Amino acid sequence: MKSIALSRALPLALALSAAGLLGACSAIESIMPAPHPAPESIPVSDPKIPDSEKAVVLPLSAEELQCPPVEIDEGGAAARVGGPENASVRYQFAISNTARECAPVSTNQFTLKVGVSGRLLIGPAGKPGTYSAPLRVTVHDENAKKDAFTKVYKIEASVPDSGDAPFNLVTEPIVLPMARTDLADDYTLTVGFDNGKAAASSTPKPRKPRKPQPAKTDAPD
Repeated sequence: MKSIALSRALPLALALSAAGLLGACSAIESIMPAPHPAPESIPVSDPKIPDSEKAVVLPLSAEELQCPPVEIDEGGAAARVGGPENASVRYQFAISNTARECAPVSTNQFTLKVGVSGRLLIGPAGKPGTYSAPLRVTVHDENAKKDAFTKVYKIEASVPDSGDAPFNLVTEPIVLPMARTDLADDYTLTVGFDNGKAAASSTPKPRKPRKPQPAKTDAPD
């Protein structure tokens, strides 16, 4: 994506966006409210039972889960509206920070919350007001080789007259299966502005015309 010289605030947002790409996950408290207290632990099984016959008990504290990191979707770090020239840009949304929180709800399920924050910047062709952009959150199941969750959220921010304003998103708890504590090996988490990808992918591609085949002729006797 080409750099955009919209105003003194815009290069700052792009720098913040790059920082989000390099260090995608910050402290969860920076975006999300404090997590709920962890539930009580499962009672320890009878020590007389041989280890080979004991059931595997997964931890019931969020600190023991290895939550998957947040990755920025390629081309989805910013959403720019306007023409190709800098002078024609109306506004731009840019991601500056991401966070996530995993918490077990049972021995085979956990909840995932995702947080995304950034800034809305007004370009030379824009004016103060309220603007929105679609931001997609996707959780990919690496074992099943398919998306376990995907949803487009409406990001909205209002700029009075200062040229930029923050935006903030915290998803609802997403319930997912849990087979082990290292969730990063089972799931990939990506966020990014949709930028028309869904519409583009749903449009069928035109078929290429077939090349005419040469007519077959019988071989001479």
